[in-house]
Amino acid sequence: MFFNHYVNTGKESVFGRISRYFGAVETNERGSLHMHGLLWLRGNMHLTSILRDVEGEDKAAYRERIIQYVDSVFTEDLDQEASSAVQAERSVTSDISSLLENRQQFAAAFDEEANFCAGATQIHTHSPTCVKYAIRGRGKRRDPCRFKAPWRLAEKTAFTDEGVLQIRRTHSMVNRWNKAMAVGLRHNHDVSFIATQCKTLAIVFYVTNYATKVEDPVWKRVAAAAGLFPDTDESIVEHSQAGNVDRGRNQTRHFLMKVANRIFTERALSQVEVVAHLLGYPTEFASNDAWAFLNVSSLYWHIFRLWRHLRRESGMEVADEPLEETVFLEEGGERISPVQAYPHRGKLLEGLSLYDYMSIVKLKRKGKGAGTRGEVQLDRSWHPSQIWVQALRKPGEHAVVCFDGYLSTDWSEVTEGYYKRYA
Repeated sequence: MFFNHYVNTGKESVFGRISRYFGAVETNERGSLHMHGLLWLRGNMHLTSILRDVEGEDKAAYRERIIQYVDSVFTEDLDQEASSAVQAERSVTSDISSLLENRQQFAAAFDEEANFCAGATQIHTHSPTCVKYAIRGRGKRRDPCRFKAPWRLAEKTAFTDEGVLQIRRTHSMVNRWNKAMAVGLRHNHDVSFIATQCKTLAIVFYVTNYATKVEDPVWKRVAAAAGLFPDTDESIVEHSQAGNVDRGRNQTRHFLMKVANRIFTERALSQVEVVAHLLGYPTEFASNDAWAFLNVSSLYWHIFRLWRHLRRESGMEVADEPLEETVFLEEGGERISPVQAYPHRGKLLEGLSLYDYMSIVKLKRKGKGAGTRGEVQLDRSWHPSQIWVQALRKPGEHAVVCFDGYLSTDWSEVTEGYYKRYA
């Protein structure tokens, strides 16, 4: 519902015109579900240079347009006295259906309602989460809060002399918020305008890290390690006393790898997360419906066979046994991978990178009749071209390329060879 009504991909929305979005649902130790996401503005290709593009006296109009957009979406203002007065009369979760019955009345009271919701949900309060780095001695003394609250006030939204976009702020402890989200969602949120490549990469890492992180606290991980230790402690001591130091070290290494496997592949599930799963709620949201998957193992070994230096460093260049080919099987028989087909894509598609190739091309078996529109033949000198053909995706329906699989599916494997092979 949020993405349908607030984001409204391709049309005017609360955030402007959004072309793409991605969101990942995460649950914290308390079991509450929340989402971290990214929205891509339409025409965002030049956002990485926006701070350079606004420099110069002739760019005043462009700077003003950016400032107007930022002020229309992001807010750091709060009249706490007015919000507290409304909170004394009703809760932020109380029924507001009477307010929504009259559109004119709602429009007139919108700013007041937004301020009330922000005052009830957006005030930052220091907690162990935000001061944990300072407690551990890693935070700066002047900034014990890792979010750097309280924040400095700003009279108006403007570009500073250093080229930094500074948003108007009238309250030192209110998190950045959006009026429409505050009124509609009525719970805490945080929105940011990402205008630099460095910050973009940092946020992408942050979101994807949340999507894959292990949610057990440290004390649970230590308990898991302690549970494994007695099983290996006696054998390690015996080997050490017998003078077999090397074997003892191997046992220690084996134990540590077992601990790492236990810690980083298992996690507890909260009740809310289990219920959400049983009800079929998705854990990821994306504006894209088409996905192209590239198996990590097949890609690695394909490169391994082609890259002599990699084979030499792994010690397999002088091995007697030949390198095995990767074979994909499905219900209809053997299947070829995009990595195998890519070198034989033909002159029409030779200018495409592997990512672009997988994004616009689907591999399918040839039909009995004549070729259909949108099909591109593979190089005829390649034997699988007799069975397989390249089908172009329709404009606007390009796939997003994703990695899947593992370098090895043998979970009992403890050799370090895979890591030494630069995977």
